[in-house]
Amino acid sequence: MLVASKRDMQQTILSQLSKKMFTNRLFAKVFEVAELLFNSGKEVNVFNIAEKLYGNEDKKNVLLLQENFITNVNYKFYVNKIQEAYFDRITKNATCYNEIEKIQKEKEKYTDTSLLLDITHDAEKLLEKDENVKLIKTGYPSIDSKLGCMQGGDLIIFAGAPGMGKTCMMINLIASIAKQGFKVDVFSLEMSLKQIQNRLICSQARIDASKLRTQTLTGFETDLYQRYIYEVLPSLPIKICTKYNITVEKIKTLTKKSDSDIVFIDYLGLISGGNPKSSYERIGDISRELKLAAMETNKPFYVLHQLNRGYADRQDKRPRLSDLRDSGKIEQDADTVCFIHRPAYFEPDKYRDFDLRFIIEKSRHTEGGKTAELYYDASTQTVKEKFQHER
Repeated sequence: MLVASKRDMQQTILSQLSKKMFTNRLFAKVFEVAELLFNSGKEVNVFNIAEKLYGNEDKKNVLLLQENFITNVNYKFYVNKIQEAYFDRITKNATCYNEIEKIQKEKEKYTDTSLLLDITHDAEKLLEKDENVKLIKTGYPSIDSKLGCMQGGDLIIFAGAPGMGKTCMMINLIASIAKQGFKVDVFSLEMSLKQIQNRLICSQARIDASKLRTQTLTGFETDLYQRYIYEVLPSLPIKICTKYNITVEKIKTLTKKSDSDIVFIDYLGLISGGNPKSSYERIGDISRELKLAAMETNKPFYVLHQLNRGYADRQDKRPRLSDLRDSGKIEQDADTVCFIHRPAYFEPDKYRDFDLRFIIEKSRHTEGGKTAELYYDASTQTVKEKFQHER
């Protein structure tokens, strides 16, 4: 790391490590020599380090570092790993509370203070347009006018009770975003690839999904379905993973390697991992990991979730933040929390069956508590703007 870094970065590395943290004799010696070179104002490189070493074998091995250095992109990861390994070793060997206290003070000594940035840091660049920042909209004007746009690092939680149409809404959003040219990764932990394909095609081609399931499509509908497969589907930049037993770490790894712009996950409760002690702690851990994954991959994560069953017992059926299953930590981690709600499901005499409400209950970037009114076609699983239906 030291030989591949610039001088200011070398200073940071030297302040966070010590030769005693290395179990490898040569690495400990190299660090010691690098520290002496740096403090004397000399350039820290493999050649200057090799000159200070005595054995020919050590000189040869040091010169090989030139070909195997760690880049400055990920140096902090390895610094942390070395620190953690060292402190784990000495903590295990501690025999009394006083030794533990000394270890804690030593940890503080190697704390990376570069994490504390001045409020003016890069402030002059704030108004500069960053071509790498992608502003992703849903493609539904009534939603976008209230939600704004999704950006890298956003965690959007989208929840609804069973039968409200949250998976249907997700599929329509995926199609709408893909039609704009944005690349979409979908992690479906509940449906197979074939099920997603069928539901997407039916919703977009306006085909009765139940007729497809019962294999009673008319000749016209069959032709319509096939045309969509060959003429439209190839133009949609959508990739789907239907591995059921998947962790946030695996999702993050796949997303990092993907060239996608946005990630959809169906749904949070089915992701593996997290604290096994309780459902609340497990979901809380996964929620936090998803937020960190969104930030690390610099992509918005759109994650489906369920509501507590108890909310259906109260008089006002409009979803609230407290209705999120295993709530609390999810609400804290999410940048945006949206709900899908069909009032006719509970009050069929008062509302129409096609009324669909997209509720933006929480938003860090816009004002929460807003609702977009949409049109829901249950037979084709299509969600449209109301004005499109009325025309």
